[in-house]
Amino acid sequence: MNCSEAKEVLLLYRSGTSDAADPQIAEALELAGRDPELGRWFDQHRAFQKAMRAKFQQIEVPAHLKASLLIRGQRSRRSSLARSGGAARSG
Repeated sequence: MNCSEAKEVLLLYRSGTSDAADPQIAEALELAGRDPELGRWFDQHRAFQKAMRAKFQQIEVPAHLKASLLIRGQRSRRSSLARSGGAARSG
């Protein structure tokens, strides 16, 4: 694996998960530990991801959002069932 390939793999890495157990990610992490330039890039990438995660956590979820999504899901299921039932009758 070269540095360019390692960057592509490391873009998928999520710290605090079992991602490091993946052989490709483990190889890319090892290369980042050995290659100073790749290591700096990876440090910057992780810092950016951490900052983005913190910003997303600051966004307040509207109180009604869960109920609204559940209602939409129920409507969608009913609509799908109606369509599939109609198709079965016409076939």
